[in-house]
Amino acid sequence: MISRDPLPGTGPEEPGRSRELAPMNEYQDKFGKIIDLLKERSPQGLSISAIARELDMNRASVSKYLDVLQSTGDVSMRQFGRAKIYTPAHRVPLSELFDQLSNAIVVLDADLRILMVNTSFIRTLGVHRERNIVGASLFDLNLRIFSDPAIKRNVERIQQSSTYLTEMQHIEDSTNHIYLLEFTPTVSHVGKPGIMISLRDITAWKNAEAALKNSEKKIRTIFETVPSGIIFFTADGIVLNANRASLDILGLRNFQELMNGNIFSISCYKGKILELIQQGEVAETEIVCDFDRLRRDQQIQSTRSGIAYFDVVFTPIVLDSRSTLNEYAILFRDVTTEWMTRKELAFKETRYRSFFENTCNGVLIYEPIEDGREYIFKDINRATEKILRMKKRDLIGRKLFEVFPDLPNPDVRDALIRVLRTEKPEFLPPLQYRRRRDSPWIWHYIFKLPSGEIASFMIDVSDAVWEDAETSLQACEMCRKDSLADRDEPAGD
Repeated sequence: MISRDPLPGTGPEEPGRSRELAPMNEYQDKFGKIIDLLKERSPQGLSISAIARELDMNRASVSKYLDVLQSTGDVSMRQFGRAKIYTPAHRVPLSELFDQLSNAIVVLDADLRILMVNTSFIRTLGVHRERNIVGASLFDLNLRIFSDPAIKRNVERIQQSSTYLTEMQHIEDSTNHIYLLEFTPTVSHVGKPGIMISLRDITAWKNAEAALKNSEKKIRTIFETVPSGIIFFTADGIVLNANRASLDILGLRNFQELMNGNIFSISCYKGKILELIQQGEVAETEIVCDFDRLRRDQQIQSTRSGIAYFDVVFTPIVLDSRSTLNEYAILFRDVTTEWMTRKELAFKETRYRSFFENTCNGVLIYEPIEDGREYIFKDINRATEKILRMKKRDLIGRKLFEVFPDLPNPDVRDALIRVLRTEKPEFLPPLQYRRRRDSPWIWHYIFKLPSGEIASFMIDVSDAVWEDAETSLQACEMCRKDSLADRDEPAGD
């Protein structure tokens, strides 16, 4: 702390020099000598007269010095009858506390001269440590921040006992730092008026405040504009807040209509939301809402009717690590159309799969690769397993012409490529997947699916092929016999 006698006009006189012109270091020297002497005689302590004799000083001057040291917390005094005994203070001196303050502080006298400044003031204002500013007029030092006319005028208003601002903010153009100045009129222990000015850099706080406001604005915008419903509620189900989308999804005209019920009213199964509250964790679930029951049992006059399905994200609202959970929120959207579509698709899938697996004809699904030069088995039904005499697990994912190397004759390849490119179905004449006598003869109807895959209906026509072959053999045998009979018959006359 840098200070001077805080009582202008009342400090000790020096011979041949007025109090106002006495060098500050002379006062500091006197203070130092008194404190050092008291430390030497501690813990016994000394009276004012004893100190005056030891230091060869005027008794009245010593008394005033001691008053100042006592007011700053540097010495303690105890009374013995009419005598006052002084000892070094056993508490932290005010001067040391003053220097530990993070705020930059300056104390002025009634003439706006500097009585005291702390280390933070020197550092914040960029004052050279060797420069002695105590005793100088604050506004003659050309210190940044204090060159602001508005700040100077406010200090003058305090000096003149006029109306003044207790706080002011100042933006420093060169650094864009923001400072908060606080002004406090003071009175010394002998009744002399003064002014204390506290200064601190609030740039980080202001930036954080602006960021928080910006964040709150973004959250509010999301809350108001997101198409999903958002509802805040307590563990008892009392609705605290809801966005516009919530009311639209629930078919309500205003927030009061939602307040007439509670969060448990929305779900057909109260236990589901209660379970989420008890678990107290973020979770995703689905709830079902019966709007007819809402009107009938809960007196919530929704404009919707029937059953609706909602996808829900549940979350507890955690204010801090020590707080007890009592607020929760759900973010939900209406998936009724999607749910009905999924249900219909599931039904169609079940119907398709039943037909696919149980039809008496073989069904094969291929995925074309290499521009139609090869095909991957994607799916087959039970009839195909029986016709090809292979299990589904042994075919799926494998290549057609690798599994059946006897198959790729030009007619088969050309037909598959034509169907792939023209998307026109074709029939394939009976063929064998393996060139063996016991390999079945299979008739194919091939066509392209919307997915780009190739499907093939397969029918085992081995009996018909063998029957045709037998009939052909029998016909050939009859022709041979007829030919032999004609040859053996005698020639006519």
